[in-house]
Amino acid sequence: MLFTVLLLTGPSVADLQKQIESLIAEAGFTAKEVSVAIRDCDRDMLVCAVAASTPRTPASNEKLLTSSVAARILGGDFQFETRLLRRNDDLVVDADGDPGFGDDALLKTMSWPDGRRVRPTDLLDIWAGWVRESGMTRVETLLVDDRVFDRDHVPADWPREQLHMRYCAPVAGLNFSCNTMCFLPVPAGKGVDASNAWPPWSGIRIVNSMKRGLKGRDKHTIRADRRVGEDTITLSGTVPIPTQSPIEITIEKPSLRFGLMLAERLKLQGVDVGEVRLAAAADPPAAGTAIAPPFVTPIATVLRRCNHDSYNLYAEALLKRLAHEVTGRPGSFADGSRIVTSTVERAAGSQTGLRVADGSGMSRLNSVSARTMTTWLCTFDHTDQDDAAFIDSLPGPGEGTLERRFKNVDLGKAIVRAKSGYIRSVCTLSGYVVCPSGERFAFSILVNDTNRIRPAKRLQERIVSLLATGGCDQDP
Repeated sequence: MLFTVLLLTGPSVADLQKQIESLIAEAGFTAKEVSVAIRDCDRDMLVCAVAASTPRTPASNEKLLTSSVAARILGGDFQFETRLLRRNDDLVVDADGDPGFGDDALLKTMSWPDGRRVRPTDLLDIWAGWVRESGMTRVETLLVDDRVFDRDHVPADWPREQLHMRYCAPVAGLNFSCNTMCFLPVPAGKGVDASNAWPPWSGIRIVNSMKRGLKGRDKHTIRADRRVGEDTITLSGTVPIPTQSPIEITIEKPSLRFGLMLAERLKLQGVDVGEVRLAAAADPPAAGTAIAPPFVTPIATVLRRCNHDSYNLYAEALLKRLAHEVTGRPGSFADGSRIVTSTVERAAGSQTGLRVADGSGMSRLNSVSARTMTTWLCTFDHTDQDDAAFIDSLPGPGEGTLERRFKNVDLGKAIVRAKSGYIRSVCTLSGYVVCPSGERFAFSILVNDTNRIRPAKRLQERIVSLLATGGCDQDP
């Protein structure tokens, strides 16, 4: 029976291989730059392979490995939980590494009964109100226990000149508002007002060097800078009209800054605070009586922000959190990377060229082959709760980071879910094509060492289109 199936599917598979090779040549690429692997998940059969075993830099396709391993290790019903505990006259913030705590993008979906938007500081005010209602008027020590993660906040090989950018936000045991500060500068008088920054992180000095421009004449240009290790943010540029999209810049020492900001919100509600500090190695595990409701983020939300929106902070938090879950130690990049590597290798077979250096794909030390990627993706089954949490986090055409992809591309009636990736000279796309019949294919198209990013994206979309139309037409 197996022999018959192979005979009948053979010509169609050969045609698909030739057609994809032709698309690569027509686009002006070669196997030196492009790897393609397409695997029939139902038959566990590789139906197309172009330099499929060549290790490539995956860029944000690395998030597929991180998030899928996290979904399996933590489980589809896992949720991050940040708690506020009372221990005698002290308060303890028991952090869980939640990347979604105070994320303004998530809070935009919420509102108060009077229609006002929920802002990050509102969450702290809720906690402060519960503390006041409990009868506490003074907190001797406000302790932030962020030991769920180590305190190496960014991978060593991330580009230092970009660490102030939001996509290089530090990853701490206590993350709040994505560990960034946001600005919406507006023209005011003869200058520019930047006082509406949020959240109001403690200890941040803002230097406003922006100039007011003339509407209709000057371009709207803003630059936000912060040197590594420093707490001064410098804003420069020209602002002729109110800024529409927030300017984000990272902050350092987020766990401690959170504690200081919470102390300020407590004082506003009449609760005095003595000392604010981070938990030390000698401190006992976080314990006490819950004094306020916890803030909870389901893993489904975290996976979606990781893959649908390609948010690096979320990927790195997943990497460290799964490391803590497995080892019981403070989650680290190194432990997380080893666990992802070993998990993928066990499930996909011994794979050469797989190297995991971070969770998001910012590092150029990451490498994976298209064959390994598709073999791993095919191990996932939508009927399994944990697997479904991962699969459902991937965007389709016109969604998330694929919002501008696959326009005017024929996908037939197939369903496409995929993750794009980009860093300088790297353009990648991996995911699934599900045929109307229910047949599933995993694909990975990794383009490296090129400055032809637009042609690379067009090539990727043409390959997926060919698979979605021609591949789904195969009749075994």
